[in-house]
Amino acid sequence: MAAEQSAIRLLVSNPTSVFLDCSELLLRYAENIIRNPQEPKYRTIRLENQVVRSRLVPVPGALDCLKAMGFTQKEEKLVLLPDTPLDAVIKIRDQITVERLKQLSLGQQTSQAAGTSAQATSQPVGATSGPAASLVAGMSSTPVQTTPQSQVVQSNSNILASERQFYARLESSFQHVLMYEDPVLQAKARSLIPEEDLRAKAQEKLKVLEELEKEEAKTENSPPPLTLEDLILPELRRWFKKDFFKWVDKAPCERCGGRTTAAGMANPTPAEQMWQAGRVELYHCASCQSQTRFPRYNHPGKLLETRCGRCGEWANCFTLLCRALGYEARHVVDWTDHVWTECFSNSQQRWLHVDPCENVSDKPLMYEAGWSKKLSYVVAFSNQEVRDVTWRYSCRHQEVCARRKECRESWLRETVNRMNEKRQAGLSQERKEELVRRYLVELVEFISPRKPGEKEMGGRTTGSVAWRLARGELGTQKDKSKAEPYVFRLSEQEKKGRLFHLVYCTANDKYTRLYNNVDMKVGWENWAHTVQGVFRKEEHDWNMCYLARTEGATTGSVSWKFDLEGSGLCVQEIKVVTRSQTFENGSVSWRLCSGDKCVLLNGDAEGTKTRDLEGVTSFMLTAELRGGQGDNAWQHAQLFRQALDRTEEFPLDIQVHLKPV
Repeated sequence: MAAEQSAIRLLVSNPTSVFLDCSELLLRYAENIIRNPQEPKYRTIRLENQVVRSRLVPVPGALDCLKAMGFTQKEEKLVLLPDTPLDAVIKIRDQITVERLKQLSLGQQTSQAAGTSAQATSQPVGATSGPAASLVAGMSSTPVQTTPQSQVVQSNSNILASERQFYARLESSFQHVLMYEDPVLQAKARSLIPEEDLRAKAQEKLKVLEELEKEEAKTENSPPPLTLEDLILPELRRWFKKDFFKWVDKAPCERCGGRTTAAGMANPTPAEQMWQAGRVELYHCASCQSQTRFPRYNHPGKLLETRCGRCGEWANCFTLLCRALGYEARHVVDWTDHVWTECFSNSQQRWLHVDPCENVSDKPLMYEAGWSKKLSYVVAFSNQEVRDVTWRYSCRHQEVCARRKECRESWLRETVNRMNEKRQAGLSQERKEELVRRYLVELVEFISPRKPGEKEMGGRTTGSVAWRLARGELGTQKDKSKAEPYVFRLSEQEKKGRLFHLVYCTANDKYTRLYNNVDMKVGWENWAHTVQGVFRKEEHDWNMCYLARTEGATTGSVSWKFDLEGSGLCVQEIKVVTRSQTFENGSVSWRLCSGDKCVLLNGDAEGTKTRDLEGVTSFMLTAELRGGQGDNAWQHAQLFRQALDRTEEFPLDIQVHLKPV
């Protein structure tokens, strides 16, 4: 312990710029080891490396910190042996994180003090805010002391009007989450959850994982395996999206069930206020001329009954269900108008992002990178703490800092501290220390922003296209045209049988070549020649799936190419079943073409048999989708529609009978 403290003190004694540069590198080494305990390359540091020579070796305390982690020197290398426990690595990482945040926060405060006048004490400091300033919030319970509260607490006369509103919002959400702890509400929620079914599905996946783990070599520092608790959570999320809760763009007519149009707002009735409906939306039905009220209930108990709404209702109800199943859960509020849930994973020892509306987990950058949200404040609320978690959901920290204008960062830090101290007053010291330890892990994540993954780049999927477009959350709708178009060519078995027979099942998203012994990779796009504005859609509420245009696209097309060159065979006859379905004025057109020869197909279950392409050695099958009405026009032209459980049906079936050239 003395060696660890001495190494940290020596490192902190360096000039601030040197300390920050060196500590960033040390944290990177530590985090790589912790996240990849079985990877040998992260356990070896070459002293002759230019970065190590220039940024670590000359800095007092840097090598001492590495040795305190457990590294030993072997010739020109520092090595952390495979059997070395990671306790010391984690401890040094946490202590460096605390010191780094203190330095960053102090530097911002000094810069602000030097660049502002005495009158600026009551003005926002958004321009000098940053991750470090916000992250220090909640650190007063750590062994390393922050600035005494008495020196930074602002008097009531200095609180800005915007800060009063900000505090009211914080306090309201912090009180709201206590409802999730109501044992009666939790019992009601549990009675509605098919827990045994979810557990059975999770158990099946756990068995598969356990079999895979048996085949992998384990070491003392292997990451802990996923538990049944980890696997039940995504099953709960999928069930909630598929079977339990419904999205509401415009409330359907209460009388006839027909479509409605927005007709303004109304004040909630006393009965609606009892269930915390702050506002009521009105809708008019042109068919029966009746009016429908849509109260925006905020009471999770009522939402267990209504089971519908938009993101506010979804996250509110889902967070209650998570607490009912025993998960530690947070209700997360994005100041740019969205809400979701975070759940703590005991096996991974971290908070996981869970969005029930989008049916996704652990994709925190999807809002900024995919939806193009301009984030400012993202705050997580649980029954025991409130945390500013903005930095988990952004990889563009400087842009976010420039938008944080609603309150002073120092005020936010102290407000969060006081709210947590008050809420945690009755907790045991052991629990308080556990909350602090978890927060330290979050801090490391926050100050090391990562790049968004491919699955975080898509736009929002819930809500009508018009509604999402108005909110600017469609994201960048990238065309999924194939860079390397696929071409079907004959296998030896198909040549021998003089028959090419291809079928596709939308339900399991799989092609099968009936005269070929090679398995085909799942995924309809993998075997298409070209794809323009088309995707595969699953409708779990209707138990159906199909191919349709990308949401918002006016046209779409798909083609498959077949090449017989070099086989000594050519087309004799082609029979094609290309099942498609249209609604409103949507249209689907099918054609078989080879050069300037084309055959139009009828696109029904009976299919088309033709010898019009007899003698050709290459041809294309193409579908074009157009038309439709309203926000859902993209759905009004569909290919290969079928039930999700009908995996023995093939809405695409193409048979090419062959003959010698």
